[in-house]
Amino acid sequence: MKHSILSAVLIFFMGCGSAVVSTNGRELTMPEAVSSIISPAGMTLVERPQAPQYAVPGDVTETVSSGEIDWSGNTVRAVGTGVLDPNNPNRAQARLMAERAAVVVAQRNLLETVQGVRVNSETRVRNFMTDYDVIYTRVEGIVQNAAQTGPARYDSLLGTVEVELEMQIQSPGGISGALNAVLESQWASAAPMPEQTADFLAQYSGIVFDASLAGLQPSMYPKIYDADGNLLLDTSRYASYLGSAGQTAMQFISDLDMILSQPEFGQSPLVVAVSRVTGQFGSDIVLGREESDSLGWLKAGLPFLITAGRFLLNVL
Repeated sequence: MKHSILSAVLIFFMGCGSAVVSTNGRELTMPEAVSSIISPAGMTLVERPQAPQYAVPGDVTETVSSGEIDWSGNTVRAVGTGVLDPNNPNRAQARLMAERAAVVVAQRNLLETVQGVRVNSETRVRNFMTDYDVIYTRVEGIVQNAAQTGPARYDSLLGTVEVELEMQIQSPGGISGALNAVLESQWASAAPMPEQTADFLAQYSGIVFDASLAGLQPSMYPKIYDADGNLLLDTSRYASYLGSAGQTAMQFISDLDMILSQPEFGQSPLVVAVSRVTGQFGSDIVLGREESDSLGWLKAGLPFLITAGRFLLNVL
C-alpha cells in the first residue's frame, strides 16, 4: 500500500556490505564500506554478504506537479507526453517524432522534480544548482541520461505517446553523486571510533530514534540536535559513503516491527524518543533534555553507528 510522506516512515541507514571488526578483543559486525571512510587502528576487516534491502519502492512517496519523489524506492520519476502530427502521412515517423518530443518533456519535468528534492532541512537541490555551476551542469547531465522505465506508451485514440524517466537519489550516478563534490569539501577525515561507541555496539543491536509523533519530513541528509540546539550529527558529512551505498544506505520504511523482527536486530535496540523537529522543512530532529544528557557521546559515535548499519529513525 502506498503511503504519503505523512504516513508511518522509517529511515534506515545501512551499509553496502559487512565485516567483522576486532577492537579491544571484541568482534563487532560492521559494513565493509566502513573501511573506506574510517580506519581505526587495530581493526581487522573481513568481507561479509551484501546488506539486505528492506525498503519497499513506492511505500513512501512525495507527489509534486512535475513528477514523483519515491523516498523508499530511492528514485525520482517524471512523465512526458508527445503528440503525433496528424498531417504526417508516415505514421511510423510521426510516432517516432512524438516519442522524442515526449522524452524532452519528461526530461524537463524530471529536472523540475529533482530541483524540489530536500537535501537537508534548509536547502533543496535547486539551491545547490543556483550556487554552484558544477552542480547545475552535473544535475542537467544526469537528467539527460535518465533511464526510461519500460517502453513508450502509445495511445492510438488520442494520438499521443507517453514516456516515463527516472533517476536515483542516493547513488554515484544520481543526485547525491552530483552534490558530493561540494559536500565533501566541507568536512575533514573521520576520527577513530570512541571507546563508548564500541561499548554500545557490543551491547545493543542498534539505536532507534522514535520521531513517530514529531512529523519529520524525509530529506537526503537529516541533522540531529540535542536539547540545547547543539549539533550531534550532520549526515551530509558522510555524503560520499551514503551515495556509494545507494539504496541500502538510507532506507525509508513504514513498518518498524518488520525491521525489528529481522535477525540482524534480534538483540534489543536502544529506543530514544525525539522531542520535536526543526528546520525550514521540518527534516531535522531535536532530542529532549533527558535523552540529550544521557547520549552526549553520540556526537562522536553516531557516524560509526550509521556506517555499522545500526542507526534507525522512526517517523510518522
